[in-house]
Amino acid sequence: MILIAPILSMLAMGLIAAWGHRNIAPERRYLPLQWSGHGTVNWRAPRLVALFGIPVVIALVMGLVAYLSRDNPGDRDTALVWISIIGPGIEAFYLAILARAIESEE
Repeated sequence: MILIAPILSMLAMGLIAAWGHRNIAPERRYLPLQWSGHGTVNWRAPRLVALFGIPVVIALVMGLVAYLSRDNPGDRDTALVWISIIGPGIEAFYLAILARAIESEE
């Protein structure tokens, strides 16, 4: 039953990333991925890496949490639910920052 939250979370992050792929600067092959403390872009990544990197990292973290806490199901389930809640928010926040950075460059 608890696996529903991570699955829905990954689906939501995938849909958010797909929306970003379609709507955020579709003509650009490379998108900003890292900014300095002053707000300038340090480096860019290929489009798919920039947009789908966070869901991949979150999926790896979920897998690692599930594996490392396999002996303690209560803690595992709590951690997975929290990661499932936070993950789509992180993806949406990153896309908002990305869209604003691209808009200010133009």
